[in-house]
Amino acid sequence: MSSEDPPPPSDEKTPEAAPPPAAPDGEPLEPGEEWIEEYEPEKEETKPRKRMPHRLGIIVAVAIVLILVIWTLLSPQVLPESGETYLDSGTYANLGSYDGALDIWWLFNLVHVANTTWGVSVSGDQNVSAGQPATFHVLVTKVDEVMKNPWFVGTSVNLKKVELYTEDGVQVGSMVSESSEPFGPIAELEATFDSPGTYECHVYVEMTIYGKMIVGYLPVKVLRITADLDVSIIAS
Repeated sequence: MSSEDPPPPSDEKTPEAAPPPAAPDGEPLEPGEEWIEEYEPEKEETKPRKRMPHRLGIIVAVAIVLILVIWTLLSPQVLPESGETYLDSGTYANLGSYDGALDIWWLFNLVHVANTTWGVSVSGDQNVSAGQPATFHVLVTKVDEVMKNPWFVGTSVNLKKVELYTEDGVQVGSMVSESSEPFGPIAELEATFDSPGTYECHVYVEMTIYGKMIVGYLPVKVLRITADLDVSIIAS
């Protein structure tokens, strides 16, 4: 064992432990407890939704109205009923005429538009020169019409194709121009018979039927008509 004396106690004092924090009400906390300051989280400000300006809504409404008005103004005029006036005409049907009934349905046969009867009248010279162009006219008229749907007010037509054929199926003429009369469209055909002879002919007419509505119009049917001439065409 050492004979040295133990060192004298140091004059420095050991730091005392800090007193435990006190609770908000001043009472001391139990060992192991901590004081946590309660606070409310900041609330995020919700931005109000932007509303469509009142002026923009008016502009949209006016644009829709204008589109509907223009759509209606551009629709073809309703073809009037003419009965058999032009089917029996010596001017428009001196070569023959045809009339046939058509029941018009639209939208996959869900909408009954109208019951109609259409007429085709053919005019021109019966005697033509072989190898020279001859002019014929084909008039399409509406004989009668009964509307079946309150949304539709009438129908009109637009000629797509008008051709002249011989009885053996040879095409000898086609439409070169079209004019519109109050009673219906007239197609002008030019036909050429290459060799002299007597020809039995028929006309082929393909047209689009438009249904005019209270507002606007729609294509509702493609109609194809084959009409035999009542007289023979003589080429010399």
